[in-house]
Amino acid sequence: MGRRRPAVVLGAGLAVLMCAVAAAAQEPSTPPPPAGGRGHEGTRYHELLPDIGRIGAQVGAAVGPSWNPYHVGSGGQVAAFIDLPLARNRAGRLSYEILLGLSGGTSDAFTITDPLAYVANLARGASPADALAGPPRAPYRVRRPVRTRLRLLDVSPFALKYTLTGLDRVRLRPYVTAGLDVSLVTTQEESLDETPALDPVDAALSSGGRAPELDARGIPAGEGSLALGGHAGAGLELRVSRGLSLNFDYRYTRVDADQSLHAASAVVGFHW
Repeated sequence: MGRRRPAVVLGAGLAVLMCAVAAAAQEPSTPPPPAGGRGHEGTRYHELLPDIGRIGAQVGAAVGPSWNPYHVGSGGQVAAFIDLPLARNRAGRLSYEILLGLSGGTSDAFTITDPLAYVANLARGASPADALAGPPRAPYRVRRPVRTRLRLLDVSPFALKYTLTGLDRVRLRPYVTAGLDVSLVTTQEESLDETPALDPVDAALSSGGRAPELDARGIPAGEGSLALGGHAGAGLELRVSRGLSLNFDYRYTRVDADQSLHAASAVVGFHW
């Protein structure tokens, strides 16, 4: 028993020594580095830098006047968009943009000719001049005043926006944009003639034909139509704060082969 005591004491001493070494190895030799990401509080905003928590994205809402296709003339429009950053260089920043806009207006009064009523008058024995004149020289009304009410939904699923950052010191950013568009167009002809129809046949004829004046204006037939096109625009962004801006821009949209929409907007943008 006396021979084992020195061995037990030696073993216990070695165990205590190993525990002390392990504890010393776990203690940091130097204090941890200071946390980064305080950002820059000057007039230039460093998008795409994750250390300040901003990626350079923007959502916005726009409102303003519009000048509509199909001879409808002036009206109003609202729009919303989202910009997502793609790349940047020393001169500016490239973004991917998705845009949704709704515009509309009502045209001035014009006269349309109902071809079915004209043919019906000819069938009743009227001369061509009398058939076109309608009552009382012919039984059915052929010509009537109307105005066109237009609604145009414009969707741009793919657009690119380039923003210049050289004027950040004065909180101004000019930009240009262009993209592909799909437009849903709906029109309605509102009659301005308060005179009631002569009989049910007259009422059916007055609404059953496609007036050549509508074709001359390019107004789509039916309840609505889809048109492929594109848009281009330019504007100026005034940065109010790190997360808020006011934009003023102009957008030209080609609705189909020979129709166009012009829109001027005041925009509120939110950045993150």
